[in-house]
Amino acid sequence: MYELTHNQAQNIVNKMMKDIPYNINIMDKTGVIIGSGSKERIGTLHNGAVAAIKQKKIIEIKKDEEFVKKGINSPIELNEAIIGVVGISGEVKETRPFANLVKSAVILLIEQSVSLKKENLEKNLKQEFFNLITDPETTYTKELTDQALAYGIRINKPSQIVYVEFPYKIDKEIIHNFPSFKTSNHSYCIVVQEANKIDLLQQQIENQFPDAFISISKISDKISEGFLQAKSAMRVLKGVFFNKKVISYSRYEFIADMSELHRKDSKAEMQVHLLDKNDELIKTLQVYLSCNLNANETATRLIIHRNTLNYRLNRIFKITGKDPKNIWELVELIFILINREK
Repeated sequence: MYELTHNQAQNIVNKMMKDIPYNINIMDKTGVIIGSGSKERIGTLHNGAVAAIKQKKIIEIKKDEEFVKKGINSPIELNEAIIGVVGISGEVKETRPFANLVKSAVILLIEQSVSLKKENLEKNLKQEFFNLITDPETTYTKELTDQALAYGIRINKPSQIVYVEFPYKIDKEIIHNFPSFKTSNHSYCIVVQEANKIDLLQQQIENQFPDAFISISKISDKISEGFLQAKSAMRVLKGVFFNKKVISYSRYEFIADMSELHRKDSKAEMQVHLLDKNDELIKTLQVYLSCNLNANETATRLIIHRNTLNYRLNRIFKITGKDPKNIWELVELIFILINREK
């Protein structure tokens, strides 16, 4: 049976008394006041509420007594069970017109609270399930297999992961025709197990969210493997590329895997912040890479003079100790760009 809490009851009382010119009390299923406009009454037994619970009907009290004030007390029913009582203090003739209104409003607020709790529980269960299937150590038990089916996933079937990040907070479900999981306030993971549906999904996301970044894993036997691929590819996308929104892990597999190894190196942790607060130099290096180190093309795309480009590349060398014009040192600069992304 649903149980009213003090905080919930008091919040309801506070809301109702903004519009109702009488004191309101909410009692629990034993008749104890747990929410009231008269705070000193909280924790005391309300005899009118006890009578309403026992008799399962509205109790009208027409005069003040030692432990109860005049007014109307209506049982609060939820799923055919009495979970408490709402009382309005005052002359019965004056408060009677408000009785059903207050009772209905209280039940509505409680139902909203129940619905919200159920929704939060479902979200938590879904998050726990997602944490399990993206953990490489998880064994696919029958229980987990059955749970996966509830989310539209055949866990032993190969899948691809589409990982999406947004430059803004996302509160709603972004995709309804594929199993999807919210991984943060700014990202979603989508599981695709149907052949030839990746292009369709990619187009759907691009049309609906043109600012989103999309990374796509290879087909993998385990969802956890695909998720790691998509996450590492996303770091490559956001770290190395300028004005690019989609990346496939299969195309950048080597650099994605190497950057994962590199980011665990203690030296890499020290280098990762070298270009912080140097957005202009980061953009210059990204465009330089996208132009295959062609200085003239880079300067043209950045709309700067060739000498300005050389100055910026030298600045990168001075700050990081790595020369962008040296292919071996450029590789380390690429890792610095990638590992800036978490």
